[in-house]
Amino acid sequence: MTTLSKTNASDSNNATDLQTQTHASEQSSVNDPSLHTAPDTQAVQTLLDALTTSHGFENSQIKTDTESLEHWGKDWTKHFAPAPSAIVFPKSTEQVQTVVQLANEHGIVLKPSGGRTGLSAGAVASNGEIVISLDKMNRIGQFYPADRMVEIEAGVITEQLQQFAEDQGLYYPVDFASAGSSQIGGNIGTNAGGIKVIRYGLTRQWILGLTVVTGKGDILHLNNGMIKNATGYDLRHLFIGSEGTLGIVTHAQIKLERQPQNLTVMVLGMDEFDHVMQVLSEFQKQIDLTAFEFFDSVAVDKLMQAGHVQEPFETRTKYYALLEFEAPYEPIMDKAMATFEACMENGWVVDGVMSQSIAQAAELWKLREYISETISVFTPYKNDVSVLISHVPQFIADIEAVVTANYPDFEICWFGHIGDGNLHLNILKPEDLSKADFIAKFQTVNE
Repeated sequence: MTTLSKTNASDSNNATDLQTQTHASEQSSVNDPSLHTAPDTQAVQTLLDALTTSHGFENSQIKTDTESLEHWGKDWTKHFAPAPSAIVFPKSTEQVQTVVQLANEHGIVLKPSGGRTGLSAGAVASNGEIVISLDKMNRIGQFYPADRMVEIEAGVITEQLQQFAEDQGLYYPVDFASAGSSQIGGNIGTNAGGIKVIRYGLTRQWILGLTVVTGKGDILHLNNGMIKNATGYDLRHLFIGSEGTLGIVTHAQIKLERQPQNLTVMVLGMDEFDHVMQVLSEFQKQIDLTAFEFFDSVAVDKLMQAGHVQEPFETRTKYYALLEFEAPYEPIMDKAMATFEACMENGWVVDGVMSQSIAQAAELWKLREYISETISVFTPYKNDVSVLISHVPQFIADIEAVVTANYPDFEICWFGHIGDGNLHLNILKPEDLSKADFIAKFQTVNE
């Protein structure tokens, strides 16, 4: 790994409730899943019995034991207790349709469930809902080489799709720390972005077609994988990002990309946030970035205390930026190094390091990708916010002023995909404050 300095510059399924009777959840359910009315337990049992006796479901496709309800009834949030009535594991679009139609008949709320890696309580079933888990719909189907397209079921794990693309000599660029457990259906439901949005866009950009079961129980086949389709409404974009409120995605046709060449990572340290933005601007003038992430000294402190990663360089700075770019040709690397030198000369960058191998690049990425897991022990209150890139510095200053004025004992940890204006605000719970009191206090900050 090359240390960068001026003298040595030449050397990563969420879903809200599907209220089948109205075909969409109340907006309040997105914020508080406990507001739903619990279903009739007899109606739930009647539905479950019908699945096995009349619709070909196996007993193994239904779980009602306490451990399963706890496991499949929640996501990564910690503010709501899971309390579903049952977990159902359909194996086909038609079986999903059956569950939705029966839920309509018996007035039961459904909770679509993917990898449950979200942090918005979107996959929490807290009031007797039936969870529809897509775990068993995890097959990768036909691959179309000329179209660079693959058909998959919604339960396919993001990392599984990435590996399939790599096996074909291609690339699926939507990536984030939870790629090893998140499911494509959940990614579609939340229009997931992640660490490569600055170059490749969100999940929406990679969906060529969808199969969806609506709240009414209809099956829709949307766009059929076409790149050019001017025949009418493109309803797939209505379902992408709808978080399960309009229907359940069961299949998707996914576009793949050529593999990036010689991905190189820099981590740079800065003492002023304005300098982070100036570095972003300077690099974007010269080269095409595949990622531009940032994190602060609080995040680095927690990472070091946990012993999960190594210090990127000896100097400790207030802010850090992680840049990634393709460098298949020497002129691109020369531009990157010249840009780094210019940032040093302008006083924006205090210190830096650059990867010299794939393994070193992966180690540097850990500085960003391990943050969420590391700070989870502090029961953080999270906000995932997007603002215009031009407004990011003032936004951060305003938020820090609000928190400092109201709760000076609260510790703020900032990180995010700053290259696309997406920031993760994490307020860490003081050790001597109860969880209930902490939740009550941060409502002021939320406003």
